[in-house]
Amino acid sequence: MKTSITALLAGMLLMCGCAEYGPAVSKTNMGNLEVNILAPEGLDARAARLYIDDVFIGNASSRMPILQLKRGKRVVKVELEGADGYTESITILGEPNHQVLNVALKRKTGT
Repeated sequence: MKTSITALLAGMLLMCGCAEYGPAVSKTNMGNLEVNILAPEGLDARAARLYIDDVFIGNASSRMPILQLKRGKRVVKVELEGADGYTESITILGEPNHQVLNVALKRKTGT
């Protein structure tokens, strides 16, 4: 009896919109991404170039702003002279999620 009452109550909550079915990822179409770049010793991380979906966003800085990106799958690419390039595919979840991508670049071999 207790199980059927619980199921009935849960069904009513779902139908009236008081409870959501499944995990809510985002209530907006935009999300944010913070990219932190660590360069090998002797290289300046502030000179790193940041690309989102092959579009140049800018050079990294110690106060890199948080990027506002459309929700969905994005490709993040970081390039720095003297270091191997870094590419990663990431899914932007949207607000209210704060996503952080930590990038540790490695020195190119033979440099």
